Amino acid sequence: MKTTLEHNFKTQAHDLKALFNGVTKFATFCRRLEEQSLIDKDRYDSDKYKGDGFEFFVELFLMLHANDNRVGVYEYHPTQENDNGVDGYGVNLLLEKCVVQIKYRSNHQYLLTSNQDHLGNLITDGMGTHQVVYSDDPKNYRHFVFTTAEGLNYYTEEQMFKSKVRCFGYKDFRSMLDYNYVFWNNALNIVENL
Repeated sequence: MKTTLEHNFKTQAHDLKALFNGVTKFATFCRRLEEQSLIDKDRYDSDKYKGDGFEFFVELFLMLHANDNRVGVYEYHPTQENDNGVDGYGVNLLLEKCVVQIKYRSNHQYLLTSNQDHLGNLITDGMGTHQVVYSDDPKNYRHFVFTTAEGLNYYTEEQMFKSKVRCFGYKDFRSMLDYNYVFWNNALNIVENL
């Protein structure tokens, strides 16, 4: 089981501990991430800061939910160079290689689309770089999107991706993490000891 965080945000964040200290709700974490993204926009572009911070958060989330079948990604590793659509990779419930794309959106009611949000790059880079293709089994996901948006647009999910991409959205995070004191305490403990 993975026990070390790899994402570069752990050393580049303005104040990593402040992102987690006293947090008990996912919305609070998102608000703090947005506030920190405005601290020094010349050194660290605001949108990049939010994106990197959320990628770090997802890595931490997956590490702390390593055996949770509601999520479905294990042994996650971020890809921080040559980001062409895959933000990380791991294994799925059937121990097959899977790929992940992570999208931070300030509007939590927004629905991601393949074209506007470049989600198709997950499929292309997943196949080309990571040799991950769709499964014929409709319950065997190999492509995952983690987002602070509501989820995927219907056309993107049903017509373009044929329901073969698992999206974990804002409401999913809230359902699992709001007032989950064990998660937030463990997250704070990990970032304090980086």
